Amino acid sequence: MIKYTSGAYGTQALLRFHGSAAYKAVIPSFFSVLVFILLDLTTDLNTDPNMVQHPYALGALIVAFTFLLSFKANFSYNRYWEAVTAVHQMHSKWLDVGMDLAAFHLQSDIYKKKPPAFGQHPELNFYRDGKRNHESPNRIGPEDRLDGDKGKFLKGLVPKDIFAKSNTDEGELVERGNGSTDLNKEENIYTNLQNVYLPTADNPIDLKTKTPSQFLQEASHLLSLLSAVAMSTLRNDVEAAESPLATFYRGDPWPAVDPDSYYAQIRDNWSTESHCRIVFRYLLGLSRTDRDRTLYNAARPFRVIGGVSDSEIKLLQAARGAFAKVALVSFWLQEFISREYLSGSTGKVGPPIISRLFQFTSDGMLGYNQARKVAYVPFPFPHAQITALFVLVMLFIVPILVLIFVTNTLFGAILNFFIVMCFFGLHEVSRELENPFQSVPNDIPLNHFQAQFNEALMNMFVGYHPDSWDWTAN
Repeated sequence: MIKYTSGAYGTQALLRFHGSAAYKAVIPSFFSVLVFILLDLTTDLNTDPNMVQHPYALGALIVAFTFLLSFKANFSYNRYWEAVTAVHQMHSKWLDVGMDLAAFHLQSDIYKKKPPAFGQHPELNFYRDGKRNHESPNRIGPEDRLDGDKGKFLKGLVPKDIFAKSNTDEGELVERGNGSTDLNKEENIYTNLQNVYLPTADNPIDLKTKTPSQFLQEASHLLSLLSAVAMSTLRNDVEAAESPLATFYRGDPWPAVDPDSYYAQIRDNWSTESHCRIVFRYLLGLSRTDRDRTLYNAARPFRVIGGVSDSEIKLLQAARGAFAKVALVSFWLQEFISREYLSGSTGKVGPPIISRLFQFTSDGMLGYNQARKVAYVPFPFPHAQITALFVLVMLFIVPILVLIFVTNTLFGAILNFFIVMCFFGLHEVSRELENPFQSVPNDIPLNHFQAQFNEALMNMFVGYHPDSWDWTAN
């Protein structure tokens, strides 16, 4: 996806070549001008009064082609926005699953210390003198909420001794993959959840806390894995080439939505050709090679909270087809929710409420299949074929039409150039938009959305609202 600034009258957008449909139309427009010049030198179309009695014949062809091209451009645009909407719906529903699971889990018996509730303590008063006390020393100030260096969210909110019993030894966390990782190491994905606090009237700000519960860690991992596998199947435009999965590290820079914004030495890792040659191939209308597409996918992995274990990779590889892989991870998530609910991990939340988790998971799968429909079902071949045919026909028809009605050769050549550029450029726009998961650099930035989804899932670890501990009796 290309992020751009229009500038004065949109002129700044004209400086971009890679991803431009306008510049892709330049070469065929020049070819049509050459046809115009050859016809002007070898025929007398502009002087023979009997050549065309009325412009309606050629005008009817132009009008018919305009409708044909507009139809394709409109439906290609609809495919693009349908894909974007489906991806956002997918993430919205699966994020609801994560937030609800975390909220229900905080009501379970594993937490022996919970904030007081108004229903049990009507004498509590939070609004002192009709307003919140922002100067309270027991509150989290702006300097505590954000990391001054990287602008991260507060590293976590879990009160001291909140667990009735610990699921893991403090300071330990097993990372999926080829071995274990100490929690205090900088590279571990849960490092940023250490040294967290939840201020109360009786506790100082620098509390030492435990790690997030295994339930929250596993839930966030499965949701992140489900999204990553779904995204990789949408972007996997080379048959039998697996899009890679990698470990997510909180606080890493966001993946760029525009691949051309990376430095040259980074871009060289996902292509066997120089960037200038890639742009030139693009302007010629040539797509990337299978090798370049595979390297491009490998250089922009989908990151998973907690990484991916060897056993998970083995089962995912055994699942045949993209749909089967996503369905497998969805099954893991729903089995996990069922098992943990029956074991009391979601507190005393009633079955009808728990059933919403399965509904949200299903709604997310619906969004995935809407996106998959766009990714795997191409624009109908008959319409794409006839549009491409008449785009080529226009390269020869427009010079004839211009020669008949324009006597000045220079003005006719310029007019011919821009007419063909308009038609051909609109056709290239439709081609770019009809494959929203593959048309680099105008593709949907799936790995950027995955990183944002992971960061949102990390909020499952923040615990109770910090203000919920700051109550006073009437």
